[in-house]
Amino acid sequence: MEGTRSGGPGSESFGRRYRLGGNRNYRYVYRRGKSYPSHNMVLIHLKGRDLKIGFSVSGKVGNAVTRNRIRRILREDARRMRAEMKCGKYIFVARPAIVDAPHAALTREMRRLLSRAKLLKEEP
Repeated sequence: MEGTRSGGPGSESFGRRYRLGGNRNYRYVYRRGKSYPSHNMVLIHLKGRDLKIGFSVSGKVGNAVTRNRIRRILREDARRMRAEMKCGKYIFVARPAIVDAPHAALTREMRRLLSRAKLLKEEP
């Protein structure tokens, strides 16, 4: 059927099943999670059974257009790395310096953060 989205298991979309969800879940991860800072973003991780990812871009980062663009970039990078990430709850918090960073640099930085936190699955 034309015009419908397939959100099945093999889908490449960032579906609802991978989203962290409401404010309550964010607060829980902020309070209990371990933090890994870098120049443009901070990763907060909490162990869990399934993979849930959230993004936080505060009003200090820029106007609404800029914040939404950054959120889209981070979501796209997380979607591509999703298969390599260990289970748990993740929050990527953008810092104000992220506005000037190119997309490729953000992708490398996200991968470096996950690697430093030992949150990428090992290849057999």
